[in-house]
Amino acid sequence: MLKLKDIHNKVKHLATETDRVKRSTFFKDYLNVMSRFWNYSHYNQLLIYFQYPKATKVAGYTTWKRLNRKIKKGEKAIKILAPIIIEDDEIIYFKPVSVFDISQTKGEPLPRLDIDIKGESKRHWLNNLLSYCSDTGIKVTFKELNDNFYGFNRGNTIVINSSKSINTQINTLVHELAHALMHKDSKCSTKTKEIQAEAVAYVVCKTIGLEPKSFNYLAIYDAGKENILDNLEIISKFSKKILDAIFFHK
Repeated sequence: MLKLKDIHNKVKHLATETDRVKRSTFFKDYLNVMSRFWNYSHYNQLLIYFQYPKATKVAGYTTWKRLNRKIKKGEKAIKILAPIIIEDDEIIYFKPVSVFDISQTKGEPLPRLDIDIKGESKRHWLNNLLSYCSDTGIKVTFKELNDNFYGFNRGNTIVINSSKSINTQINTLVHELAHALMHKDSKCSTKTKEIQAEAVAYVVCKTIGLEPKSFNYLAIYDAGKENILDNLEIISKFSKKILDAIFFHK
């Protein structure tokens, strides 16, 4: 596995490369990797880039097995760092874990994540959401993203795919707003965070008259009723918080 020191040395070497073509190619390729794995830490982005620069979707052995895909014989794992939280002393450790790109696997096609909500009938709710985000110190921007991306958030910044319908943008914004409000300092697993955020989006969107396809999204995270029931309190709390904001926001 590449060590962090090795990564820094590689980056320093490339950053001082006198051949501008090589340097610009490196940064272009790395930024492409970053765009595909924007929700990973920059260390893991670098680890993926140096080990498998053409990667598009990575997951562990168990996840690929659940999706009815097998690792091809002879494929070498991509090593990334996973956080391990010690609850009592709140210390976070990191350990290397193995993931594989989809191109290293074979089996059933991945389910398509279809969560589009057609139409622009709820534009006024989008305006209320944007006003609330502004007052809360959350910056929202609209950009053209890859068609498979609906949006994402980083801290107090949310990016929404401008090419999607207004109603889809609302659903996405509520989902990402839920992340921003609930998960800034959360130690929950990624799976739990996604279940919480999408459940909030479902409640909020249903309340304002949209029909979100949350079942498609939650299926990706294997969210059974136990997962939902375990998180009812926080889902209820933040659904109400967002609904209060968009109903009564002046």
